[in-house]
Amino acid sequence: MKGLARRAALTAAWLAVAAILSLGAAGIAGSMTHQPGTPTRAELTYAGDQAIEPGLSAAEADLATLSDEVSALGELGRGALGALVGRDLASLDATVADGTRLSQTIATHSEALRTTLLGLPGVGSDAALVLSPEVRRRHALALQAIDSTDGLADAWERLGAGALAATRVTVLLVDHDKTTGEAAAAGRAGKYPAALDKLTESDGQIAQARSLRDALAASTDVSTLTQWLDLNAAYDKALRNLYQSLATSKGSVTPKVLAAINAEKVARAALPADTKGLVVILAEIGRGGLNQAVITIEEARGDLEAAVGLLTAEPDSSPADDGSGGSGGSVGSPAP
Repeated sequence: MKGLARRAALTAAWLAVAAILSLGAAGIAGSMTHQPGTPTRAELTYAGDQAIEPGLSAAEADLATLSDEVSALGELGRGALGALVGRDLASLDATVADGTRLSQTIATHSEALRTTLLGLPGVGSDAALVLSPEVRRRHALALQAIDSTDGLADAWERLGAGALAATRVTVLLVDHDKTTGEAAAAGRAGKYPAALDKLTESDGQIAQARSLRDALAASTDVSTLTQWLDLNAAYDKALRNLYQSLATSKGSVTPKVLAAINAEKVARAALPADTKGLVVILAEIGRGGLNQAVITIEEARGDLEAAVGLLTAEPDSSPADDGSGGSGGSVGSPAP
């Protein structure tokens, strides 16, 4: 009986020691799974979260302002499209200029905001150790939203200026036809000096159109426009030569005048029937450029508004799926 009692006591003692060792090991394992930077160890990132919070909150407010600026740029883009359709060159010119200034402001604002976010305390290679997951999420979301504004200024300048150039060329084409027609009417009436003055106006319109053509060449095919300008410039030159010859001969038909008449007929036969087709092409070029600019702006605006909405939404209060039953790691008081 004494032997049985001793064995029972030893067995009970051994089981007690094993239970104590098991509980200690479980505690060590449990504490090792609660690493810094996780919701279960919020007290370890409390100081870092408190240090970054003022700057992060201010940056999020700036992000909302940036979103408003991009929305205003989108409104300017739609206004420019309306002016383009209505061929309101003065309004289009003013709208494109306003958009250029605003897009540059957006670029400056975005870069300053990005610099601020990257310089906030705790941001860096060890951010996972000093900042909670929620703070890191907000910081990454803000940076991602700023990236959506990259290239807006370049897109507006390139496509907006292209639309403006296309519209100006369209106006010049119509005005040139009218001016050259007035020169021809004056020449038929024997008013050669007046005809030559009108042709000087036509030459200036062709020169302006060539300059705008060069601006369009970077983003679209201008071969048709170049051909039209060359043919009309050649006709203006032939008409000028004819009226200069008639002015010199005082209206008499000399061999030089006859040669000039024949040259004018050849140049006139080479002219396009009218400018309607080219005007339509140019209008499509301008509208396409502005449409692309507006699409780019709207995409950036959507990204910014989505980011602002996520940043201002209430944090998810559902229990974290880490087996601990704890809540998500938002900025707050340190755990007891």
